[in-house]
Amino acid sequence: AILMAHVWWLERDVLNLSLEKVRDFMSFEEFWTRGDIHERVNTALKDAKLLDKKIEIEDLFPLDQYHARGIKATIDLADKVNFKRDSNIIDIGCGLGGPARYFAKKFDCNVYGIDITGAFIDIGNYFNKLTQVDHKVKLLKGDGEKLPYETEFFDGGLSQHVTMNIDNREQFFNEAFRVLKKGAIFGFSEHGLGTKGNPIFPLPWADSENMSFLKTPEFTTNLLKKIGFENIKVISTGEKYISGYDTLLKQGKPDEKPTLGIHVIGGETMLERSKNSMQSIIENRTYPFEIICNK
Repeated sequence: AILMAHVWWLERDVLNLSLEKVRDFMSFEEFWTRGDIHERVNTALKDAKLLDKKIEIEDLFPLDQYHARGIKATIDLADKVNFKRDSNIIDIGCGLGGPARYFAKKFDCNVYGIDITGAFIDIGNYFNKLTQVDHKVKLLKGDGEKLPYETEFFDGGLSQHVTMNIDNREQFFNEAFRVLKKGAIFGFSEHGLGTKGNPIFPLPWADSENMSFLKTPEFTTNLLKKIGFENIKVISTGEKYISGYDTLLKQGKPDEKPTLGIHVIGGETMLERSKNSMQSIIENRTYPFEIICNK
């Protein structure tokens, strides 16, 4: 069955966006796309000989799992939730839709992804068609702090490495809480603030402190409790991320770069930013973790 979108398009709210908010959108778009991302993706797909054959979602993992540790992080998060078949799941900050496609296939569920970067949404929906999952996965450009969905519509939710860019963390989690049904599972991962703080810039999610809003795990759990989330479990993932970054950096030498990889999405500075992220974890400047909780 075709996935029915329960979207509230509030034209008044869109028209009333402040100039500052519009500028924020533009800066995020420029940061994440880093030039002509469509051309880079098309070239990579062509070089990998993926345009002239039927492809599976697994073929795109090197490209569309655009977050630290890639598909391994997505699998880890999926193993900690138990979404039911045909349930409706929201992916807040879905990026290129890689995790959404993985969750849809693993659980045979419907996934609604939303992300602030329009180019990511365009490419992600294109990937949905290429892999023939567009009947199960729908991606929409939008703001995680103002979700365009009905209250208590979703049976579960996820978010991977998004909150580091969210200044108004309370609004972000309040919106997640609002659109989830009572008892729904919400699983997410983020880089938190470490005991020493002051991460090394540039980072995969920010070129400077102006785009980075790290919080400690304690801050996050207290905020979730205040909003109403229950059964909050915090899982430290620092060692896994150090290992993942180390693997990425070893395969990132100019003469060894794979045809498909996060450098296609993140541009030539991605390796430097990943190195800084790894060093920030090692020096306890950042603290990666996952949280699983219920509404």
